[in-house]
Amino acid sequence: MTTTEQNTTTIVVREPLDPTPAQLLILHRYANASRACFNFAFGLKHDAQQRWNRGRDRLVAEGMSREEANRKAPKVFVPRGSDVQRIFLAVRDKPLCGPLREGETGRPRRYPWWKGVNAIVCQQAFRDADRAFTNWKSSGRRSGAAMGYPRPKRKGGCRDSFRMSSVRLVSTDLRHIRIGGEKDPGGQQAFLVRLHRPARRLARVVAAGGVVKMVTIARDGHQWWASFNVRIAAPAPVRPTRRQQDAGTVGVDLGVAVIAATSEPVITANGKTQLFDNPRHLDNAVRQLTKWQRRMGRRHVRRLPAHRQSAGWREARDQVARLSGLVAQRRASSQHLLTKQLVTQFAHVALEDLRVKNMTRSARGTQDAPGRNVAAKAGLNRAILDVGFGEIRRQIEYKAERHGVQVTAVNPAYTSQTCHRCGHVDRKSRRTRSVFECTRCGHATHADIGAAHNIKHRALDGTTNQERGLTGRTGA
Repeated sequence: MTTTEQNTTTIVVREPLDPTPAQLLILHRYANASRACFNFAFGLKHDAQQRWNRGRDRLVAEGMSREEANRKAPKVFVPRGSDVQRIFLAVRDKPLCGPLREGETGRPRRYPWWKGVNAIVCQQAFRDADRAFTNWKSSGRRSGAAMGYPRPKRKGGCRDSFRMSSVRLVSTDLRHIRIGGEKDPGGQQAFLVRLHRPARRLARVVAAGGVVKMVTIARDGHQWWASFNVRIAAPAPVRPTRRQQDAGTVGVDLGVAVIAATSEPVITANGKTQLFDNPRHLDNAVRQLTKWQRRMGRRHVRRLPAHRQSAGWREARDQVARLSGLVAQRRASSQHLLTKQLVTQFAHVALEDLRVKNMTRSARGTQDAPGRNVAAKAGLNRAILDVGFGEIRRQIEYKAERHGVQVTAVNPAYTSQTCHRCGHVDRKSRRTRSVFECTRCGHATHADIGAAHNIKHRALDGTTNQERGLTGRTGA
């Protein structure tokens, strides 16, 4: 993934880690400190937001309109990241208030978890809280889906991650990274973490003049990863190759039974094909996942924190995390393979502008108006999310910039009910899920391939979603 700004590009290089058990404890401590710092900043910002809400509500109660009350509400100081850091430094070593508990000789400190944690971890967590509230406030003034109100991070319910700038690759063997420590002799010292594989790509990017700006260390399932944000000079604009120009435009229809159908044959390791079967990674692992999730539920003791649960519960939890991580990695591998084949073989890729959030909305309904076929709709939603329509489009769009490929998102309405030969629209033409036979001209083809042809024709005709006032994106 890349982002470009002022003739520079930020490249994200992701490397798997192989920490020792002692190093795992350090990584978990850093991640927990990052989560706690985010919650500390969230608490301060949330209190300020509540004070502003109360002032606004008083004006509304006096008869003022809500829009006018929003403009005239009393100003409230909302601490930014630097303000939060200053407040945190002032109170982190203060003792807890209240009487001593039985057996205590002194009051414990308020935030003992910061000891030995690199200060950059806390600073980045404060910035995360800033970004969360900024995104929520500006969501109504920018394109894209609206952002909900920020929420605190719950232990066990959020991703274990932290960011640091003092992480570098050991260039002697390319198999270790050095995570910086504290200058305080009593704090956590710098240590080396082994990588699962030599970081050759990262070494090549750094040797070409790249500068590592920030590193995110996070846990996905049972595996820890280090994501390096490397700033390099932006390459010159890329033009499609002669082979891509000769191939021209390809329409891509995303689905569930067939993960993708293309209007033109795509060269794969097994030859040319227009239909890419759904590998169904989640379905392949659902039996094992269900088994361990049920064990995890049976062994869980209510009102008991995670660190006090039984060893059997922790074993089931780790197995669920391991299986979920494997499913995610296999899904990402299939998505990357498909998207790379499309952007390297064609000069123009046409997609449907799908609203995945609306497509996967629950059919449960309400108590007064319950939905129908709820279980079937839930299974369809799970299958759609397993394919990852949004992720496939995202990968095509950012990879298209590297290969000089144009991407067009078109109106998805009736693409599977339209004959791409005569243009007749009739839902009866789609006899089965995969068989399409036009009721006017009699043309027969695979339904998904026919839809891919319609997507291609709409892209070439310029029937993009901009004409419908939607957010379809066309880029080169």
